[in-house]
Amino acid sequence: MKLQRVRMLGTASAVAAAVALPVMAAAPASATQGACANYVRSHGYLVGPKVNAACSHGALFSGVIKVPNAACILGLTRAGVNKGEVVQSACMRA
Repeated sequence: MKLQRVRMLGTASAVAAAVALPVMAAAPASATQGACANYVRSHGYLVGPKVNAACSHGALFSGVIKVPNAACILGLTRAGVNKGEVVQSACMRA
């Protein structure tokens, strides 16, 4: 009986860790990627894999200023986001 409880506890712990770890690790990155994609969407563009991939390139912070990532700008432009201010602002949110 005691061995069965230990096994159940071990299994439950492993499942909890398997579920919680990816969520904790992905939360900051997906939040900023989501902000970028939502900004693009709010300006009338369809958001699909290309926009999401572009928004996955986070803004760069030098310690003094934050600048949009060139890979994000290029990716959004290639995805068909034409307005420069939308691209710049979206990539600042990434």
